[in-house]
Amino acid sequence: MLSDRQRDILSLIETEGAQYIEQLSARYDVTTQTIRRDINALCDLGYAKRFHGGVEKPVAARNISVNARAALNRGAKQRIASVIAAAIPPGSTVFMGIGSTVQFVAAALVQHVDLRVVTNNIHVALTLSEAPQVEVHMTGGLLRHNDRDVVGPDALNFFEKFYASHAIIGAGALHPEHGILDFSYSEAQLTSKLLTNARLRFLAADVSKWSRDASVRVAALSEVTHFFTDDLPEQKSARAALLESGVEVTLCGEAP
Repeated sequence: MLSDRQRDILSLIETEGAQYIEQLSARYDVTTQTIRRDINALCDLGYAKRFHGGVEKPVAARNISVNARAALNRGAKQRIASVIAAAIPPGSTVFMGIGSTVQFVAAALVQHVDLRVVTNNIHVALTLSEAPQVEVHMTGGLLRHNDRDVVGPDALNFFEKFYASHAIIGAGALHPEHGILDFSYSEAQLTSKLLTNARLRFLAADVSKWSRDASVRVAALSEVTHFFTDDLPEQKSARAALLESGVEVTLCGEAP
């Protein structure tokens, strides 16, 4: 379990880059030995990498741009998005997080009425700007150019102001044992915040996510209430994990 200070240091690394022990010591008014212990804990977990006098992000797998991701399995993502949109009734407050599939859900919601959407996803906000009947709240934060979203403490604090009827999240990867994974701590931290503050928690991910690699844990499969996907994974271990999690699985495959 990370302390509040350790989580804050990780956010600084994600949003501002390399951090230095002396500066962190002054920032938190603790000894350099205390900061070194914090850094050692983060590095032991694989969340950070030491260098002389400081700490930085580890060398890890990186996601491709959101535009490129949107082109992958586009048909499956659109079908998933359509089914999710049909499951959201008027009067809902909806968190919409990071990911290309979430972007497709926004397009499927354009004709909905009486919705409140809270998002850090710039594509979602731009798409729903074409729907004046949908109330859109956009978080502040640090812009990530590759992903077209914003992250960091300001985004996290903004989501704390709401309790949503629905949260719609994507995933960088899915794993039978480790559950929902993503590519950076800031992504994982924000997605966890959405899950914590919503009643119904929708995971939108096509079957290819079971064959991808990402290094940061987001949540167990059991922490979502519904999983919308185009097909079940071939791996027996993945199917068993879904069954054990108790999540309600909705297949959004080709129409017969």
